[in-house]
This record gives sequence, structure tokens and C-alpha cells, in this order.
Amino acid sequence: MNTPGRKTVSVLILALLIVGFVLTAGCVGLVNPTPNEVMIRGNLISVDPTYVDGTFIWKLLLDPNGYEPEMVAAVDGYLIPQNPLIELGAGIGSLSAYMNDKLTMSVNQVSVEPNPYLIPSLNLTKQNNDLGVTFVQKTIGYGSNTVAISVTSDITNNRIVRPDGVLVKSVEVDTTTVQKLAQNAGFTSNITLVMNIVGYEHAVVQYEAEFLSQNVSTVIAAVYTDGKNTPDSFAEKMELIGFTEQSRGMAAEKGYVVMVFTK
Repeated sequence: MNTPGRKTVSVLILALLIVGFVLTAGCVGLVNPTPNEVMIRGNLISVDPTYVDGTFIWKLLLDPNGYEPEMVAAVDGYLIPQNPLIELGAGIGSLSAYMNDKLTMSVNQVSVEPNPYLIPSLNLTKQNNDLGVTFVQKTIGYGSNTVAISVTSDITNNRIVRPDGVLVKSVEVDTTTVQKLAQNAGFTSNITLVMNIVGYEHAVVQYEAEFLSQNVSTVIAAVYTDGKNTPDSFAEKMELIGFTEQSRGMAAEKGYVVMVFTK
């Protein structure tokens, strides 16, 4: 038989449990802030909340397969496992890891990321997943040894600073070229080139047309519109150096089109 006294004690215990839960949750929140690892397509991807926007990280946690689905689809359809791979714009490294898993020889991959603050996390991702990829902290550039790039916690907005000075947060980064990357890695032919470099893919084709024509067999690129540079103009440039467009898919709300070319 329940008595008023017992009911009072039960209510007090329940109240204490609720308070304890709230306090514990608060402590957990303090001890474990935004996660620094996300599982994406079978790989544990390191993401340092100091340098990667927390909202972006939580989106990855909630929908890991929703990140770069168009690029993943292009890789699934056109990446040739036996061919060496050069990736421009590694970002957090989720696509880098995904592609590396597909290669016959995992060491035949070089992935370039200009943002110096992402490199430690990329190397941690490499270590945690036993990847063979080599991450290089440089940027593609022509005509100078260094260029300024913007660096923000929104990794989707890191890009080469425009001459008009609109993007003012910047760091100086050493430049390289696709040809130099290939030579340093010992890649001589049938190279797969994957690019997500926020508009600079047009410059790669313009300045390295001969090398691409002779040494690259597949190009998978996120193609941005920047003035006269459009997906159509990119396709025209690629066709002039001997490539055939195989697919084109719009990345919803991303501002770019994923295009695939082969020889």
C-alpha cells in the first residue's frame, strides 16, 4: 500500500535523478564537444573542430553519405583501379580515402591540399585507415612560387585569393603543377586526375594542356562557373586536347557540375 510519505520520497528521488542526468549531460558536453572523427563510407575521417566548422561536422555525422555524392558516383563509374591517381583539393580527405580503397596499389595516389591546418588531420586519417595515399600541402599555381589562399573553417570556401582582394583572409602556400606532382611520384601515363579546386580547374587545362593530353587518361572534375569559365567552356577545352565527355551531373546547391572525361 502506497503512503503519502513514500510518494513524496519517490518524487524526490525522481527529481534528483533528473537533475543528475542534466548535470551529467552538461559535463559530457564540456568534456566531449564537437566530435573530431566521422565515419564516412567505411573510413574514419579525422576532423579537427578547431579548423573545421562544427555545423559541417554535425551534418557529416547525421548524413555521412550525403557528402559529395556526385563525386563519389563519378569515381564509382570511371575510376580505373590499376591507374595512378592525382587528386587536387583533398579537403577533409573522405573522397581521398574512398578512392584509395579502390586502387590496386594504394601507394599510387597523391592528394594535394593547400590548407595547412587540415594536413595533420589528413595524416591522422591516413594512419587510422592504413591508407597508401601521400598528402601534399601545396596548391596548383602558375607563374609564381607561392600564392595566397583564403582559409576559413568552412572548408568548402577555401580558395585562391582573387586579385580584387575580395577574399582577404589568406596564407601563403607553395605552388606546384600536375606535371611536377606526377614526376615526383613517378607517374608516367594513364593518370587519373580528380579535381575539386573551386574554379581553378580551368587554369589547369589552360596551362597544362600538353601534359594532360599525353599523360592523363581520365579526368573527374567539379567544374565551377566563374565569368566566362563555365562547364560548357571547360568541355570545349577538354575536347581540344583529345578528351571525350562521358558524364555531367549537377551537384545540388553546391554551385558546381561534376564532369567526367576520358581518352
